[in-house]
Amino acid sequence: MAKVDDPEDLDKMVQHSLGKEGLRTIVDWVARFSRWVSPEVYREVQVVFPKTRRKHVPRERRGQVVDGVRVWENQPAREAFWQAYDDRSTRYRNYIVCHIYEGSAHLPDHFTNLANLVMLPKCLESFTEWIPIRGLLEWHSYCTYGYSGPDGEGLRQPDYYPAVWPGVRRLSSERVERIVADLKRKREKRATYRSE
Repeated sequence: MAKVDDPEDLDKMVQHSLGKEGLRTIVDWVARFSRWVSPEVYREVQVVFPKTRRKHVPRERRGQVVDGVRVWENQPAREAFWQAYDDRSTRYRNYIVCHIYEGSAHLPDHFTNLANLVMLPKCLESFTEWIPIRGLLEWHSYCTYGYSGPDGEGLRQPDYYPAVWPGVRRLSSERVERIVADLKRKREKRATYRSE
């Protein structure tokens, strides 16, 4: 099969077809329907389970310890999000808790970093891999928490950034104190999440 010198980029075709207004609609959906942990909680606890990461090679098994770090699928990240969000996952349907930075789930300092986690409706999940939306989420995480991902560089303000993000959790100071105390206990006693 002959190599194609200039393959068509279907993502760019969609983006071009949508134009600025169409893309703006999707960006507004992401801002409106995404859910984020409280910035006050994040100020006190950034990484919940510091000795965990997502498995990334076929021979790794869930629960295996590699260089002092226990490998998992997404369980510790989901639990970290729900504990910090101070709600029960059973109150929601058709959602996904996902990592904002590509490849970051394989790094212990970023796998359960609360600023690297966002809850979205499942129907918007694939948009998180699309460069304009991933860039938007990265920028929002930076604006909300000061988090700039594993590399700590390369952030660029999107052309359009919604002024209102209703899904950023706002909690009373008493609830923040209780959540922070619980997360600190988990971080200390369950750094590897749990034994397999």
